[in-house]
Amino acid sequence: MQHGYFVRTVRTLLERVNNMKKRLGMKSFILLLIIILSLLLYFGSDGDLPVKNIFRLLYFIPIILAALNFGFRGGVAASLVVSLIYSPFILLTLYTFNIQTINDFLDILMFFTVGIITGTLVEKKNLNMIKFDDELKRHLILENYTNSIIESIKSGVIVVNNDMLITIANQGAQSIMGVGCECIGQHFTEAFSCCESIKDSILNAFLDSEANENIEVAFTINEKDIDIRISVYPLSFENIKKGLVIIIDDITDIKKLHKDLLRNEKLAALGELSTGVAHEIRNPLGIIKAIEQTMKKEFKDNHEAVKQLDIIDEEIERTNKVIKALMEFGRPPKDEKQLFSVDTVLEDVLTVANKYILQHGVKIQHNHAEDTFAVIDKELLKQAFVNIIFNAVQAMPHGGDLIISTTNTYELFVKISFEDTGIGISESNIEKIFNPFYTTKAEGTGLGLAIVNRIIEEHNGTISVSSKEGLGTSFEITLPTRRNDE
Repeated sequence: MQHGYFVRTVRTLLERVNNMKKRLGMKSFILLLIIILSLLLYFGSDGDLPVKNIFRLLYFIPIILAALNFGFRGGVAASLVVSLIYSPFILLTLYTFNIQTINDFLDILMFFTVGIITGTLVEKKNLNMIKFDDELKRHLILENYTNSIIESIKSGVIVVNNDMLITIANQGAQSIMGVGCECIGQHFTEAFSCCESIKDSILNAFLDSEANENIEVAFTINEKDIDIRISVYPLSFENIKKGLVIIIDDITDIKKLHKDLLRNEKLAALGELSTGVAHEIRNPLGIIKAIEQTMKKEFKDNHEAVKQLDIIDEEIERTNKVIKALMEFGRPPKDEKQLFSVDTVLEDVLTVANKYILQHGVKIQHNHAEDTFAVIDKELLKQAFVNIIFNAVQAMPHGGDLIISTTNTYELFVKISFEDTGIGISESNIEKIFNPFYTTKAEGTGLGLAIVNRIIEEHNGTISVSSKEGLGTSFEITLPTRRNDE
């Protein structure tokens, strides 16, 4: 009978506990639970010792709940409340001291022991959780700081693991390689499908576990030719191989600058040489010209001889033209630069060249900028512009469009672009067009663009060219708006 009564009581108690937990806060719930257990203990046991012992053991529930939810203080507070409620049993048996009195004292001791131990364990757990959270935050801060450093590096930084999957690819790498963040998680052979040399270098470093530095590779990304330098380093942690770190640098501009420096050195040497050579050639050429004129007078009645002498005369004039170009190329220009509008120079050139342009069926579009003043030698610049425009017109034998545009870049540079719809320049020839004596024209001297390059160089400017065969060519000139000493 007692067992059935206990089961019914516990079932009823658990149902009520679940309902009350939903309606009350934890503190109120624990306090209410202690009150209910106390009422059951005092009025539900009817002096039955086994039933009393069962209800007494149930006191550990609110004590443990208090310790779990409120730590050491909660466990001690609940133990104190339960002990105060339970103490009348000790007072009732104090004058008839017996084994039950000892049990009641031990019960109170157990209440405090359970409350203190549970509360201490919970406090320790909470402290460990706080330490864990702090450590996690510290690691997150360190990770974010490291990521910020990696993202701040202009060079490309790529990390691959032992499965050759990309785990890190900073913005520099994504920009240089022309990929997005979707490359993270990809196998490196997929991400670097555009360049076999990169894949080979990475694979060799992975297999050999040795650094592979300063590998220069040229390839095309998104129809743009670029040069890169890559270095591959093994990634280890506690002497265990974890993958590879790949550093990528875009050296396209450096390569271009190096080529420009070499070209300018050659041009400078050729300029010095050309002046001397031109003088040496012009002197005997003058003698030949004089003899040719004398022979014309002597053989004026011999039409065949005069015809042959006319050919000699034409060749002398053509040679003189080359000599003149050589001397202009080699002559140090006078510093006659002043602040002047680049658009005004272009207008003057187009006025002079207009008839020639129209004769070839070419349409000109001149896009002006608001302020294109730069420190220039307008006569030299006219010569450069005429050469470029005539080259563009000659590249459109069946007519076409020539778009000339000027822009002011942050008031520091004036950019002038010439875009034609001509036959274009092959990739193999585009590197040679500024070389002296290089020409694809039957009657050209090969000095026109070399002189243009020399003039732009004298203005501390830059000139670049891009072209597609069958689509056209674009020249872009950049001139500073101020002198270097200003």
